[in-house]
Amino acid sequence: MTIVSDALASVDSFLPGLADKLSANSFIDNESEQSQIINWFKLSGGCKLMVKRSYGGRELTPWQGVLVQLGLGIYSPSLAIGAGMHQFSIATLQEMAKTSHGLESLLLEAIAKNDLLVSSAFSEGNTARSILQSQIVAKPSGKGFLITGTKKPCSLAHDMDLLTASVQVEPSDGEPYFAVALIHKENDGVNVESFWNASFLKASQSEAVHLDEVYVPHSMMVNVDEQSAYHAHISGFVWFELLTSASYLGMVYGLVEQADKHKRLSSEDKAAAYIKLDSSALALKAIAYDMNNQTQDTLAQVLACRYQLQEVLAQVMTQIIEKVGGINYIGNAYFSSIAQTIHAFNFHPPAKHSMLTPLASYYDNKPLIMV
Repeated sequence: MTIVSDALASVDSFLPGLADKLSANSFIDNESEQSQIINWFKLSGGCKLMVKRSYGGRELTPWQGVLVQLGLGIYSPSLAIGAGMHQFSIATLQEMAKTSHGLESLLLEAIAKNDLLVSSAFSEGNTARSILQSQIVAKPSGKGFLITGTKKPCSLAHDMDLLTASVQVEPSDGEPYFAVALIHKENDGVNVESFWNASFLKASQSEAVHLDEVYVPHSMMVNVDEQSAYHAHISGFVWFELLTSASYLGMVYGLVEQADKHKRLSSEDKAAAYIKLDSSALALKAIAYDMNNQTQDTLAQVLACRYQLQEVLAQVMTQIIEKVGGINYIGNAYFSSIAQTIHAFNFHPPAKHSMLTPLASYYDNKPLIMV
């Protein structure tokens, strides 16, 4: 079985009925702002895929999770991005649950039981600011905190049930410290505003989520000590890069498949593209099979895979689009949309240019410092 066949079979197996719904609609309808793909993902059981069995979930292996993301990327770029955000949020919650005895376990059980969709407000990444320093602030108020800040873009903005947010707690006395807030979308002060003006990935619901003095009780705030916070960030980024890389890789697999269906590729063209894409998928597989204990080494490895993949996908996409030809590019919205979407891979944090110096230090056997 090829990697593409395995990915599509994984979607059929783990998300029953979803592929039929996606295939019954046009690409443009699935990718539109009014699309129902996120809701279909929920209805097909997607919310519990990566949740551990001890919490009532399916507990897919990391490689199975990668295959699902590849398959979703082939079917729908927007769904791959949205689903990847949920799975990354689940992975972060489960990482925190390893060292905490708080609400995370109960929350994970509720997510699996009720098919709750979780979005994330981590790593906002503003120019000249560290992606690890949250711009969302929590101030003590009564038996909880008032949280204020904005996450943009925030995928799943409309359909999310819960938002996990890294916050900087500013106590009335003492130094600020890092924590994670668990916020229900229906809380007063949670507002979604339009932000995504690009013509692609509209169905990922990547809008602006504003938190205006949202009250969060102590029970929904997870305090994380400095060492645990650092490890949670490392683990979170490993998962994020792995799932995001799989999503965009799936999109280019889909591009090759569509170009082949339009009879624009010779057998040599298709084989040459698949050699490059399969090599990248196997690199992700190596990372996925080494996910039991995420370390700086794991992060450096997955970043290397991701940055190399950016170049590979851009190269394959350009070669395939040339074979597709100008008439198909102009006349078929799928091809022009995919071409634009692939470029967005470069903008996910951390950007390559910001990590070259830290990685150079790492390759000189120094600690890897995130920026």
